[in-house]
Amino acid sequence: MVQTPQQRRANAKYASVNEKRMGKPESTLKKKDAPKSPVNKIIVGVLIFVVIVPLLLEPLRLLPQAWEYIMQILSSIGLVKR
Repeated sequence: MVQTPQQRRANAKYASVNEKRMGKPESTLKKKDAPKSPVNKIIVGVLIFVVIVPLLLEPLRLLPQAWEYIMQILSSIGLVKR
């Protein structure tokens, strides 16, 4: 099969890139970065906080003394009004 001039140029470009890489260890070659998550780490942290913290605090509501202690700490900080 005969190559077109466009294919010939593409093959020459590919060959020149590979010739530069020949004989070099993989560690010295430029590696592609791992794909990044489309969701920001801060957003993931906020979602975990919104989902996990209520699950941890809900059992404390069942224990009135512990709940009062937690509410006292939160009101002294200013996060909750009594």
